[in-house]
Amino acid sequence: MNISTLIDEILGTSTYIGEFSYNDLLQYGKAHGISGVGVSDDQTRKFVIAFEKGEPTGVILIEEKGALYGEKAAYMLQDTNNFELFSTDPSLVNALASRCRVFDKIRVQSRLAEDLPSIGQRKHSPGVLCLTIVRNGTVQSGMRVSIRKGRQVIGNDITTTDGRASFKLLNGRYDCVVLDKTQEVYTFMIDFKDPYSESIIDIGG
Repeated sequence: MNISTLIDEILGTSTYIGEFSYNDLLQYGKAHGISGVGVSDDQTRKFVIAFEKGEPTGVILIEEKGALYGEKAAYMLQDTNNFELFSTDPSLVNALASRCRVFDKIRVQSRLAEDLPSIGQRKHSPGVLCLTIVRNGTVQSGMRVSIRKGRQVIGNDITTTDGRASFKLLNGRYDCVVLDKTQEVYTFMIDFKDPYSESIIDIGG
């Protein structure tokens, strides 16, 4: 049984609870000890979060090109997603979570205030960071690149044919997460200081 069929079967036997923002979803699930499934579907990509006894234990990202599971899917979550929450039989949730378990729970937890970007007391204009992803001197197209500040996803992009991904950022230090076509994850620290900056990231062989 493929994952989309399993999700459809689970939702077919579930009870709809309501629609929530990402952070409200996590808070409601924990407060009520929910065993269920949260689904965000914007037609181009679908996120599924499995809840066991109120804890988010599994994440799936389904796109036209395929699916990501566990930590790899959790890397792509953004606080801007809205989710429909369904109450589900715990055994079905466990079967789903076993395919997409997230062992590093920090990836799906709500943002903490100290992890938000600090912009000081005066207004700052964002700059532009352009990254070129290469491997052994060859530019890499179709790579998923995300910029993070603590637990907050600042932006996501997919590299173009010339290996480039671009982001609008305030000055500061960020984590750059690159997901290649074999689903390997690479993390780098970026120190962004200028109104416009270009950097090359080599993900190796």
